[in-house]
Amino acid sequence: MLDKLTSAVLGIINAASDGSYKVIDSAEIIKALPEKVKTDATGISNALSYLAERGYVDVRYSDKTTFCICSLPKGRTYEEGVTADRSRGKRSFRNQLLLTFFGALLGAFVGGCLAGILFRFL
Repeated sequence: MLDKLTSAVLGIINAASDGSYKVIDSAEIIKALPEKVKTDATGISNALSYLAERGYVDVRYSDKTTFCICSLPKGRTYEEGVTADRSRGKRSFRNQLLLTFFGALLGAFVGGCLAGILFRFL
């Protein structure tokens, strides 16, 4: 699982390169980042190093602020997997919540019926 900054950088790289190498300046990446995860050129360099080590992108060459990057298949499919996991997680939480609510409601009803039957015989 990637953190927010690294995931945002990967999304920018996926949008910029369609499986081919693309020369990208760190200023372009910083400009495209959301406000919540703004960073400097060092943060971008660290995020790209992390992505390259894990096999999400391939960095052909880099200097201080310019990178030649290609998004690998693992990197291109990452966003699809994260989106599917989030929607699956929301659905399972909602289903678990509904099951708990109706289970408690049924338990209270059955308990009330049993108490009524016992009270009737005593």
